[in-house]
Amino acid sequence: MALFDFFKNWRSTSKIKGLEAQLQGRPTPQVYLELAEAYEEADNPQRAAQILKLGVARFPSSPEIGRRKAEVEKVERESEKRRLKEKIQTHPNPILYARLAELYKADSEIDQCIQICQAGIKAFPRYGGTYLVLGQIYIEKQKWEEAQQNLEKSVELDKYNYMALKLLAQVYMQLGRPADSARRLEDILYFAPGDEAILELLRKARETAGEVAATADTQDFKENQRGKGVPTPATSNSRTKIVGRLADQQARSTAGARDRVLNDGIQNLRQVAGVTGALLVDQYGLVVAADLDSTLDEGLAGALITNVYRTSSDNSIQLGVGTFEEGMIEGEMGNIHIVQFGDMILAVFAKHDVKMGLLEKAIRDFASQVAQSQNS
Repeated sequence: MALFDFFKNWRSTSKIKGLEAQLQGRPTPQVYLELAEAYEEADNPQRAAQILKLGVARFPSSPEIGRRKAEVEKVERESEKRRLKEKIQTHPNPILYARLAELYKADSEIDQCIQICQAGIKAFPRYGGTYLVLGQIYIEKQKWEEAQQNLEKSVELDKYNYMALKLLAQVYMQLGRPADSARRLEDILYFAPGDEAILELLRKARETAGEVAATADTQDFKENQRGKGVPTPATSNSRTKIVGRLADQQARSTAGARDRVLNDGIQNLRQVAGVTGALLVDQYGLVVAADLDSTLDEGLAGALITNVYRTSSDNSIQLGVGTFEEGMIEGEMGNIHIVQFGDMILAVFAKHDVKMGLLEKAIRDFASQVAQSQNS
C-alpha cells in the first residue's frame, strides 16, 4: 500500500509540474482546468482554487472555468463555515462572527447572515466589521435606513474604514443627502488620495448637492488637506503600544489563545533590531494589534496599509503574477514590509539597515504560529 501511495504521489507531482510549466507558455483554458483537478487529487483544494481564479482572469469568457471556480469556492466556504462555528463555540472573537456572516452572504443565505451579525454585535458591540456586513445586507435589500444606521456605527467605531465610508456615501445618495455623501467621500480621500472611483463619486455628489464640481482633482484635494494632522515620520524615541486591540473589542470577554498569539507576535517583531513598528489589520482594515511610534495614528496607518494592499491585490492577477502574498514599500527613511496572513494583513516598519534574514525569520515564525492557532 505504501509503494502504491508513493507511485500515486509521484505521478501526481509529475503531472502538476508539467501543467505548471505549460502555464508559463501559452496556456489554454483546458490547462487551467486540468491543473486545478490535479491539485484537488493531491488534496490541495486551496491551490486548486487559486489556479481557477488565475484561469478566470486569463480567460474571463470561459464558462467551464467559471463554473468550476464557483464549485470549488462553494466547497471551501462550507468547510470554512464549519470551522468558524466550532471556533466561535470554543474561542469566540468578533472577527469570527464577521467572517462567518460574510460566507453566508456569499452563498445568498441572507437570513443566516443577519442572525450571525446580530449575534456577533450582541457579543462584541464595539467591533465595526460586523456592522459593515449587516449594512451591506440591508443595501442589497434596499432598506436604506437600516443600512445607514449600521454603516454609521461601523464608521463611528473606525473612521478610516474604506468600505464602510464608501457604502455610507452611496446610502446617503439614496436617501437624498448628497452633501453628507460628499463629506464621507472626502474622508476617504484623506487616506486614499487619488482614488479615481471615489473622485468620480465625489464629483457626482457635489453636482447633486449643487456645489461647484471643478475642484475634485487629486492635487487640489492634497492642497486642501495640508496641515490637517497627517502623521509625519517619527523623530522621537517615544512609543505607544496598542497591542491587544482585538481583546479590547471583546470588552469583558477573556482573550483566546489565538489573540495572545497575535499580540505576542507583534511584540516579538518589534524586538527585531531595526524594526520601528508593526501593525496587523483584519480584512476590513480594522486594527487587530499594533506596536507603533507614538506620533503615528494606528487607525490611519491601518487604513493606508489596507489601501496599498487592496490596490496591489486587485491588480496582481491582471498583471500575470498571481495572487498577492507579500511586498515592500521602499522610502527615504525606511521600508514597510507587507505580508498577507490569510484574512489579515501584516505591516512591519523597518530601517534600511535591518537584517533581512532575521526579519524574514520572525515573520515566518509569526505566520506559522498564526496558522497553528487557527487549526487548533
